[in-house]
Amino acid sequence: MILSLIASADRQHRPDRPHRAPRRSLGQVAFLALVPWLATANASAQAATLQLRDVLPAVDANGFGARAARADARAADASVTATLPGFLPQLRVEGGSARTTDPIGVFGAKLRQRSVTQADFDPATLNRPDALSITTATLVLEQPIFAPQALLARRAASIAAQATHAMTERQVATAQLDATRGYFGAVVANASVAALDSAVAAAAAHVEQAATLERNGVVTRSDVLLAQVRLGELQAQRASASGRALMARLALAVQMGQPADTGRALPLMLPSSETLAALAANENVPDVDVSSRPDVRAARLGAQAARADVRRATARWLPTVGAMVRSDWAAVNQPFAGSPFWTAGLMITLPVFSGGGDLADRQRAVAQSGAAEARAEGAAAMASLEVAQARILRTVALERMRIADRAYEQSREALRLVQRRYDGGLAAITELLDAGAARSAAELSTLAARHDVLVAIATERIALGLDFSPLLALDR
Repeated sequence: MILSLIASADRQHRPDRPHRAPRRSLGQVAFLALVPWLATANASAQAATLQLRDVLPAVDANGFGARAARADARAADASVTATLPGFLPQLRVEGGSARTTDPIGVFGAKLRQRSVTQADFDPATLNRPDALSITTATLVLEQPIFAPQALLARRAASIAAQATHAMTERQVATAQLDATRGYFGAVVANASVAALDSAVAAAAAHVEQAATLERNGVVTRSDVLLAQVRLGELQAQRASASGRALMARLALAVQMGQPADTGRALPLMLPSSETLAALAANENVPDVDVSSRPDVRAARLGAQAARADVRRATARWLPTVGAMVRSDWAAVNQPFAGSPFWTAGLMITLPVFSGGGDLADRQRAVAQSGAAEARAEGAAAMASLEVAQARILRTVALERMRIADRAYEQSREALRLVQRRYDGGLAAITELLDAGAARSAAELSTLAARHDVLVAIATERIALGLDFSPLLALDR
């Protein structure tokens, strides 16, 4: 098509020459050489356009809220790991060195060194021994055998960690919903700028037309001034829309966790109303059990963890059993020298009374369990309410979009009729300007209505605990 336009222009500028193959100027040849490069650059620009399918993974991987939620989940996993000492053996090494004249210490140290002689039983030596140095080393192994409180604490921590992971899923999905709103809001801002550009161009044409008619004595100076005022209003609206578009893009970058990455452009238009209506018609999702939603599941797991914590607090009155084995070395100069001696034993601990601390712990656990049960019931009820609200909002958004589309078509037709009357001298400039303003407002209302439909679909899906995959099909 570009070649035919160039050839046609060349023939039009040389009507006196016979028809023959057109001679191309140096500029035309250079332009034709750049055509493949321009096509490649255009394709690269389209490929670099930021799409929703780029936004959602970025929010998942880099979003500040998502990263914080996953860190909380890892902290909950650490709480489970913290219960391992109630099950796994503990092995430690102890050592020390001392010098003493304590009679009992000196005699005991000699016994540990296995160096006691008959002379050490002399009363004078026993009562006033010389200073003695002793170096000790100990290897201790302890193994819990029966620790009911630790067992139940681990179960409570494990369920609580599952609840935290489920809540993390919900927080990430909510962050993606916010980013979806931000993405489509930024696209609407871009489309509004484009729509206002067209309105400014039309208003500028009206100003020029009015100025021409004034020079011809057809209209008055006031008509030209009114047209200039309306042009100024549209230019101000365009400046505001451009600022909103820039702020929306910056906000989207922050939601993606990439505040410095704003180089990729956004689409300049939203999907058509027909496309959105078809998508909404296919989104008649049957009733979904809201108990599968991550936040509802998290609340339910939280109630289970609270009940397990009550059992943990109750288990404080049960006995604990553990075993211990140790080997000791005692020498004069270095640890682990000489002959070791060992000790092995079995320990049973039965708490009787701890001053009321165990009772307060159980009372607190019971109260927290009741609160968790209430939160679980409230989460399920709220989820059902959100589903109902989302479906109502989707219905309302679709109806508003249909009304906005009808109003836009009517405003276009009204502008066309007023333009014809104005061209025929049957309408004043104010009537033409009002019709143009009504058409611009109707176009912006249509963009806002399409945005609301997209957000309503996304909101309904997250209310049902579903992903945003249908919206990804709208990427251009």
